Amino acid sequence: MQNLLEIGQIVNSYGIKGFLKVVPFTDNVNRFNNLKNIYIEKNKKLEEVEIEEVKYHKNLVLIKLKGIDDINEAEKYKNSYIKIDRKDAVKLPENSYFIVDLMEMEVYTDDGKMLRKDNRCISNGKQ
Repeated sequence: MQNLLEIGQIVNSYGIKGFLKVVPFTDNVNRFNNLKNIYIEKNKKLEEVEIEEVKYHKNLVLIKLKGIDDINEAEKYKNSYIKIDRKDAVKLPENSYFIVDLMEMEVYTDDGKMLRKDNRCISNGKQ
């Protein structure tokens, strides 16, 4: 089970004050209001950063991070991913799961035929 969950991707900067434009990967975009810290993954490296402000524009989340105060600094994070600790994740309703927790599962039909194992589809007995 992964300890960090991916909740969005930084697609661009927004304005001149260092806001980041984020495409959310969550059903409830307002969940960003409850976050104090996030991790940014760029080039397989994680950086923990503090959130100063969150705004919303259309279907995007605009995030201002501590220490990123201009457009030039914000541009460096373009195409990075935002992750959070699992402990900071929203509580899911019963019988609901995070996609990442389903990734390695085996999948069977009702009659017991395996359809998927270890991220590989099985068809006609071949992998």
